[in-house]
Amino acid sequence: MATEKHLEQLADLAPQITATPIDRLVSNPGQWGTLNFEAARTDLEQIFGLTHELANLPFEILPDPVASQILQYLVEANNAVGQIVAFDIVKAGTPGPVRDQIVAVVKNAATNLLSSSASWIPFLAYQKGDVQKNIEEMARAADQMRVIGAKAQETAEATRGELDKIVAAAREASATAGVGVFTADFTEQANSLDRDAETWLKITSWAAGITLAVAIVSMFIHVGDTPSEIAQFLTSKVLALVVLISATVWCGRIYKATMHQAATNRHRAHALKTFQAFTQASDDEGTRNAVLLEATRSIFAISPSGYLETTEQAADSGTKVLEIIKGINGKG
Repeated sequence: MATEKHLEQLADLAPQITATPIDRLVSNPGQWGTLNFEAARTDLEQIFGLTHELANLPFEILPDPVASQILQYLVEANNAVGQIVAFDIVKAGTPGPVRDQIVAVVKNAATNLLSSSASWIPFLAYQKGDVQKNIEEMARAADQMRVIGAKAQETAEATRGELDKIVAAAREASATAGVGVFTADFTEQANSLDRDAETWLKITSWAAGITLAVAIVSMFIHVGDTPSEIAQFLTSKVLALVVLISATVWCGRIYKATMHQAATNRHRAHALKTFQAFTQASDDEGTRNAVLLEATRSIFAISPSGYLETTEQAADSGTKVLEIIKGINGKG
């Protein structure tokens, strides 16, 4: 479980990260003129949103290693936001490149924070829900009914049966509401990543085109016939092509990674929609448990998207989350 030190660190970091409004971070004409950080707006919104969620959810129930990793990336995000706040076009010397470097730092911090916390936020939200509160209130009402005299015994039993139905309906409504919220969150994040991936695909295409153009043009360049001139030309040509090819491959990998994240988030959104559809359409407890099992595995397991060459499996994570949810249902 997260320690008191972790909770104190989260309480300090959350207000620091969100202290300056996003609009103020993106644009400051009085100090930066026409220069702005509009390219980092989406990543800043993601950092602010995740920070707000973590600050308002029961962070203390997270395992210690998970809490430490999330706090590490919160510190990284705070530093990235701090770089924007401290940005000065006079001290920067070359403000354009420095601005682009800070934008890249913000994007990396947002990606790390999302990857470390996205799979835990639904679980924390479920824990924070009003399900247990409703159950306790209904249980107290049932206890009060049971103290009625013997003459009202039959009425009390009938009332308790109705209360059980109300408890079940309250639990289902609370869980369904939480599922609906995170379905929209996953879908929105997938759409945002799709836009980022499209940008990286264009960059990759341009890099490949430039590489091909340099290779073709260099075939028609004549620099001399002496061995030293030929060797110098070949060395420059090979070096240029190696740099361009490496840049193209790097951009392509970022595109594939972004598409993988988009596919993963969209997969989770569809899994949540499927879970909602089946639970609303069926009253059979066995069917609901089976759907819950598969939905949990689908959401919390790292499923291959085809964009990355990985064989990672996270079945244990899904199984652990499922056992926790079963335990909560059993207590309810």
